[in-house]
Amino acid sequence: MAILFIILLLGAANSQELRYALFTSGTTGDFDSSGVIPAIELAEELINADSSILHGYNLTHTPVVDTMCDRTGSLNEYFDAISPPHPIVLGLLGCGCSVASTPVAEIIHHNSISQVSYVSSSIELSDRSRFPNFFRTYPSDADFTPAIVSLIQEYGWRRIAFITQDESLFTEALTRVRDPLRRANIDVDIRMISPLLPMIRQSIKENNFFFEDDNYRVFFLNTYSAVGRLILCEAYLRGYTYPKYAWLTYGWYQDRWWTEEVNPEPTNCTDDQLAEILHRSIALQLLPNLNEPDLTTDTRLTPGDFEYFYRMRLLRTESLINNYSYIFFATVAYDALWTFAIALNRTNEMVGSLTKEEILNMTRCGGTGEETGVEWEVVSLENFTYSNQLMGCIIRWNLERTDFVGVSGRVKFDSSGSRIVDKVEFLQYRLTNSTLERVYFGFTENVNDSEVEFYYKPGVNSSNVFPSSEGGIPRDGTPVPQFLTFNLALVIPYYTLAAVGLVFCTVCLIFNFMQRKKKVVKITSPNINYFIIVGAYCHYISIFFRVLPSTEYELNAIRCYADSLFNTIGYSLAFSAILVKMGRVYYIFHNPSLSKKTLNDWKLVLLVVGISSVGVLLSIIQVSVPQLQPNPSPLSLTEDSQDKRRNEFGERINEMVYQCFPGTIQTIYLVVTLAYLAILQIIGIVLAIQTRKIKIKLLNDSKYIAAVIYISSIALVLIAIVTLVPGIYINIIEAIFSGSLLMATTFFLGLIFIPKMVSLYRDPEGEYVFNTAGNTLNTNEMNLNLVSGEVTTQMREKIVELESLLEKSQNGRTLTCSTCHPDDQPITIDTHISSSPADTGCSIIVLNTEEIEEFNHC
Repeated sequence: MAILFIILLLGAANSQELRYALFTSGTTGDFDSSGVIPAIELAEELINADSSILHGYNLTHTPVVDTMCDRTGSLNEYFDAISPPHPIVLGLLGCGCSVASTPVAEIIHHNSISQVSYVSSSIELSDRSRFPNFFRTYPSDADFTPAIVSLIQEYGWRRIAFITQDESLFTEALTRVRDPLRRANIDVDIRMISPLLPMIRQSIKENNFFFEDDNYRVFFLNTYSAVGRLILCEAYLRGYTYPKYAWLTYGWYQDRWWTEEVNPEPTNCTDDQLAEILHRSIALQLLPNLNEPDLTTDTRLTPGDFEYFYRMRLLRTESLINNYSYIFFATVAYDALWTFAIALNRTNEMVGSLTKEEILNMTRCGGTGEETGVEWEVVSLENFTYSNQLMGCIIRWNLERTDFVGVSGRVKFDSSGSRIVDKVEFLQYRLTNSTLERVYFGFTENVNDSEVEFYYKPGVNSSNVFPSSEGGIPRDGTPVPQFLTFNLALVIPYYTLAAVGLVFCTVCLIFNFMQRKKKVVKITSPNINYFIIVGAYCHYISIFFRVLPSTEYELNAIRCYADSLFNTIGYSLAFSAILVKMGRVYYIFHNPSLSKKTLNDWKLVLLVVGISSVGVLLSIIQVSVPQLQPNPSPLSLTEDSQDKRRNEFGERINEMVYQCFPGTIQTIYLVVTLAYLAILQIIGIVLAIQTRKIKIKLLNDSKYIAAVIYISSIALVLIAIVTLVPGIYINIIEAIFSGSLLMATTFFLGLIFIPKMVSLYRDPEGEYVFNTAGNTLNTNEMNLNLVSGEVTTQMREKIVELESLLEKSQNGRTLTCSTCHPDDQPITIDTHISSSPADTGCSIIVLNTEEIEEFNHC
């Protein structure tokens, strides 16, 4: 370090002056970058003292220009700087902010000059077609986009509000970051602020500016530091401090930017209050933060040495007079001048060692110099003119190939002239003993790739950044989801009823199997009853899944799957059996004729399988097609409502339920399934109406089946309503759905089996199975005459004889029996349909043993 002091004191004896223009922005503008001047002057002295750089020349800057971070002001200053009597400059270092740099960078190439900026980060400046001679040693704001996405995801935040100043620097950054955040399912809210100070104050004072009702709790200050200070003051007065809220800022803000000393715009807050609201806030730093103080560089100083000399220069009298304050990107400004000096040095070496043709072949600089007022000659640096396009092209070509290690890290440009970033660092403001400091805690790498990784520095984790003792990680303002489930007052009774229903199913199954040969059961097709029992089993089991009291996604996925499959298949089986039973009765009694074929049990079973196969097929399709599979999706019940209930942390509660069929395609499938069930119901109602006048007790189930159809139709309508119309009161909806299902299923079983059980108890042998509902024969309805007790006794004996012979016979055989009257001659009766001669006055319809036997007239 002592040798360095000697070099600085001795300086250099270079005779030729090479000038560059130095533009900054002072305290009169939105952004003060004047603190870089001591760093640039330090670099200038070291360059001039180094004989290996620009040997024979002395690099110096013109009087410092304050652009006031103003577009028009910077443009006027530029034209003044290149106009006589000012000396010719070979380049421009500045302009101190993006707003001032943009208009100059757009025209500077017309004067064969290149511009190297040390702080302009606007994404707009990456457009090479507009800014061909613009370079920057501070990265583009585009580079922080993947970093901020990774930071937000690291802390589980799902929404963020950007408070954005209406300047191109900030609006372009917002445009660049908004879409990646939304693709990452992060909600982005934007609040624009006018660039004019009076309107800024008005915007800040608006009641809704800070997102009433705590919709957002993570804020990014997408503004200049002076405006950010005004916003933070208002936020502090509203109580928007850690741990309830989180604030993010740019890392390029000036040192102590929250203080009145740096940003003198008056506020209603003290510096200590602003330091309090910044406690635990995070700054995104696009360049390393001097974490390697002993790093060997190509610019004569280590980062640690630079920090020392820079702070020493800030204490000089001229620095104090000019109010230069410490600024973190002074390292970038230091490296910016070295970038320009190295490019000029290479240009000087090329001019001294290569011919014009060799230079043209190397640089690919096009042109002939025949344009009016344009020079196209290779000259020494001191003879450069604004009209020499070839020299301007050579200098730009050497700038494009910049690659060295400076005190801010590696300096290299991409094709747009922007500095390539290796990583983005995160710094946190921490208030310790009334002192607010920035502490490095993490970084992201590969920011130019589609994906980046967030890393904590060694020995640091999330609990160090947001310690639980201070409140932990701030919430993002997203309403806290509170999943509702079924009340135990509903679950317990319905589980009990379903369990009782399963026991009843088992009783019916045993009864049907044990008594299947009894006449009371046998004449109603016991094989078909099995389908009804299986369907009832499915319905009762589905209740256990439907009212499963869980808020876990996995259990709700099982609930949705099981409920859909059990109900569709169960209803299809049970109701198909009901329809077949009803259809069988209708077939027998509708237009009876001698040629009508019988319906054997295997035919009836095939009919049940055929009808129910549609429901089974729908279930198979649902399981096989991913788009149709039940996919529990959270459905908000209160997010958009006026319900503002909060939890113990003051966060809004968003009541939610899992919706099994959230998609349009799934809803269409559900409608198709309900339509299929509705068609079965309509057919059943038609058959019930057609067979409503049949009165023979236990000859068929038409009377009870009709009741089943009517009741199940009502249940299906209720089920369809609560299925297709999601509601807020899930317990009420589920009570209706499951209650309807239990009611329909229980009536299925009860009206089919309980009458049989009662009849079997009263008439074990089935002697009265052919009586009408009133146990007497109505002459008006059946066209029968009352017969004497003797004849009735004889007829019953003949029926027993017929039944005995019928059991021994098979389809197609003939039987011989006596006629109704003892004096009649025996007649032959076919087992399907036969009759005695008309003059006997006897008519008997004899069906299969699985069918109905009707004693019609004697």
